[in-house]
Amino acid sequence: KRELEQKRRLQHFLADLALLGSLQGFKYFQPWLRGKEELLLTVVNEDLLLPASPSEKEMAIPEVNCTLFLVAGYVKYGRPYAWIRSNHERLVNIGGIDSLVKDTPMKLKSITDWIRVWDVVSELVSLCTVPSPSNPFALDLRYVKSLPLTDRFLVTGALLNFLEMYIVYGNRDELHYDK
Repeated sequence: KRELEQKRRLQHFLADLALLGSLQGFKYFQPWLRGKEELLLTVVNEDLLLPASPSEKEMAIPEVNCTLFLVAGYVKYGRPYAWIRSNHERLVNIGGIDSLVKDTPMKLKSITDWIRVWDVVSELVSLCTVPSPSNPFALDLRYVKSLPLTDRFLVTGALLNFLEMYIVYGNRDELHYDK
């Protein structure tokens, strides 16, 4: 019974991961879906705007002002994990053992508690972005306004759907809006 519950939770996590990975237009992070179990997450280190949608080649190459994370829910391990993929010096200093940092999953409260993917994103944004934003899911309205009208409607609808899910299923004590 416990194993079935764990599989169910992982399936919810992977569904959230796929949804988040299909979205663009956040101010403090950019998600890039990499298969059904992996999400590359570029998080802004300083409160500046991310560049407009990068080309396919640049997707996984973080800027100097960003930190790249891999968030994954591998069926093989039965639970979610997160790894630092770039700019780890800002968060972890272990003196020149780069591969150790990249191969060791991060110890995050959101991973330990294993709640929802947005909790992981919120924790990573709060950890990286200086100053820490009051709303890690703030939208980059300049990006949205720069899109052609049809794309703007689709992106806005997708973002609203995600934010509605976040409000309905998120932790009421940590929601980032005025109640």
